[in-house]
Amino acid sequence: MTTLTDYVKASTGFAESTIAAVMNSATAFFSTSLRNGEEVKLEGLGTFKVTDKPERPGRNPRTGETITIKPSRKPKLTFSKSFLTSIQPDPNAVVAPAIIESTSTIPVTVAAIEIPPIPADLLPSTAVATVPELSWQIKAPDGSFIEAATSELSGWGVTATTPVYSPATGWKLAGKVPELAGIVG
Repeated sequence: MTTLTDYVKASTGFAESTIAAVMNSATAFFSTSLRNGEEVKLEGLGTFKVTDKPERPGRNPRTGETITIKPSRKPKLTFSKSFLTSIQPDPNAVVAPAIIESTSTIPVTVAAIEIPPIPADLLPSTAVATVPELSWQIKAPDGSFIEAATSELSGWGVTATTPVYSPATGWKLAGKVPELAGIVG
């Protein structure tokens, strides 16, 4: 599992110390705001709020003894509609049924699974593999970041030592990206 720090580092190229400072600052902001009973809205994710639980009677599950449960404050996150929509499965994804053999000779459909593409190096030599045009983030001469298709990289002066980014690879030197082998020199 990738951590948020690893993801931000790979997707932005920021130093780990910079990311840690921002994360610590955000955590302190959340703690202070929620401690003061304020709501914290994180655009694109949702709204954090707190629920105060009063002192109440309870029971020790181990001994059965009656106890008093201390008052507490619990955080709650209500996700935004846009975030909930963004995590739904892609309805256009290619899905094939998985079939297993039962004890009889009739195949049984168990569930639908997504079948990943077969890597080009595993295809038989007689098969013609077509590689889709990929999109890469690169730093333009003016210092801004732009998106360029694989076929446009050499026109932007991308060499084997140029950092490039894609969601699949993160930030890497172009010469270290297998998809760019033979395209950058």
